[in-house]
Amino acid sequence: MNKIRIPAKNSIDGTLTIPSSKSYAQRAIALAGLSKSSVVIRNLTDSDDVLAAQGIIAALGAIFVRSGKDLILKSGIDMNCDSEISINCKESGLSTRLFSSFSLLFDEDFTVNGEGSIAQRTMEMVIDGLAAFGKSIDSNKGKIPLKISGKTLKKKVEIDGSISSQFLTGVLIVTSFLKRDTEIRVPKLKSKPYIEMTLDLMRYFGLKVEHKDFEIFQIKGNQSIGEELVYEVEGDWSAASFHIVAAAVGGHIQLKGLKADSRQGDKVILDAVKRAGASVEWRNGDLIIQKDELLPFEFDAGECPDLFPPLAVLAAYASGKSTISGVHRLKHKESDRGITLQQEFAKIGVRIDLNGDEMVIHGKGTPIVQKEVTFSSHNDHRIAMAMSLLSIGAEKSIYIEHAGAVDKSYPDFYKDFLTI
Repeated sequence: MNKIRIPAKNSIDGTLTIPSSKSYAQRAIALAGLSKSSVVIRNLTDSDDVLAAQGIIAALGAIFVRSGKDLILKSGIDMNCDSEISINCKESGLSTRLFSSFSLLFDEDFTVNGEGSIAQRTMEMVIDGLAAFGKSIDSNKGKIPLKISGKTLKKKVEIDGSISSQFLTGVLIVTSFLKRDTEIRVPKLKSKPYIEMTLDLMRYFGLKVEHKDFEIFQIKGNQSIGEELVYEVEGDWSAASFHIVAAAVGGHIQLKGLKADSRQGDKVILDAVKRAGASVEWRNGDLIIQKDELLPFEFDAGECPDLFPPLAVLAAYASGKSTISGVHRLKHKESDRGITLQQEFAKIGVRIDLNGDEMVIHGKGTPIVQKEVTFSSHNDHRIAMAMSLLSIGAEKSIYIEHAGAVDKSYPDFYKDFLTI
């Protein structure tokens, strides 16, 4: 899908079931691939990133079948491979960084490749992290493809956590299966909620990790996943954030499939919309968001950078200046989201200033869109979804170029959004 027209929406009102979390799904698929017993993963949403993770464990020798939304693992990856290994992570940042760590399980040469925007994203944290274990890595000037060789030698390593926690997620999972114990030091860890997700899921799969304030991780080696397991993937708070903001600026929504006690970091979107004046209520397990007085707000998104696009929309609809901090986390996404948001919002006269680590949005109130306008997703799924929200209260239709970017995480986004 190259371009989509989204008609102007007077208001938001409806009920939706949120797709399952791709972050949890990719972690669960990686862990299932390491299991010695059967594993059933339920409630999978077939986003591009989830399909990429499935393809990777298949390339590593795992055998599974899909039945509806269930993945049924018959046997895990082949740990006794004696030939060169190659995986294609497609356009998934998490899968690229997570499954790069699987090279630690093999002495054979291990190539990591991908497609699209991932080819332009730095892999320095992966390269440095693997080198700390004693691996040799050839790369394309710090980007994929990565050609990884040599033995896994070190048992005490330091990993940079200041840019992304995704490689650390993979290392925590994989070191549980090495023949010796591992100690990992992680100065300046960002996105701690994502590591909490990883540890939560590892515990579910029966693996043990100890840590001291998320700075020193101690992992016992020779662990295994021996029990038959059934795991159901919970709803995706990252996907839900766009509908939550839609209701906060445009009316009312009832969302099903979310966990109130979820460890997903993007659940803090509720704090943001409450600061902006929306009503938030849990009723019989469903989340209810109701628009009220819309106010400018301040919010620190340093631990949840994927919330920047919907938060920018929320701020644009509030009359006045809102400030979101954590801009340094935006460069290494599908696009440089700080610059991308600045460019796209300028098309409708909403000024965004990037001041060091702060994004300042000068909100206009409504209506924001007074004439037909075409936004570009920059091939970034979260930008495509965010720009779609600007149809709320618009006077004319809007268009999204490269609209198919949403397939990466939420293939049914437009269908769902157009029904509320």
